Amino acid sequence: MNTRRLVAFLLALVTCLLAMACGSEANDRLVTATPTALPATTGTQASTPTTPVPRSELALRGEAVERTADSAAQRVTWADGTEYQEILPTLILRTLGQPDAPQGRRVVAEWLEDNRWLVTIFIRIQDRSTEPPTPIDLLAQFHYDEGSGAFEAVNGRASFALTGRDPCAVDEPPADLCPLDKESIP
Repeated sequence: MNTRRLVAFLLALVTCLLAMACGSEANDRLVTATPTALPATTGTQASTPTTPVPRSELALRGEAVERTADSAAQRVTWADGTEYQEILPTLILRTLGQPDAPQGRRVVAEWLEDNRWLVTIFIRIQDRSTEPPTPIDLLAQFHYDEGSGAFEAVNGRASFALTGRDPCAVDEPPADLCPLDKESIP
């Protein structure tokens, strides 16, 4: 009977040592593991107050210009005589004949001087009629005057969007506007 107790004791001891060894490895993994993101706090949970980073007046003005370029409607008479009053991104998509195309876009305003800004609207859509789908990138650049609220085309895509006429579809296209999406430097 003593032998049985001894074997049971040794088994229990080995099991404890294995459990401690496994626990030690788990603890080591926890210490060296990459931290994971914490779940977002809800209104019922306490949150740590954060201090907003102060932004300059120029940065705030630039953000306002970007919002304006992304949402202000422009009235444009298209080459076929149809009049549209749409936001710039929709007019830019209309230059492809796809005003309702699902897209991603980015609007960036760069201060030039006084009240003048260079506004760039970058739009990416995918032509799913090809295999694999082909990305189409549109780049329209405008000068924007804060005082008057007027947009002026800088490149061909912007000119097309504001006039409803493809500047590159004429016999002698203007070099500063064609091709439509070439990046212009003010």
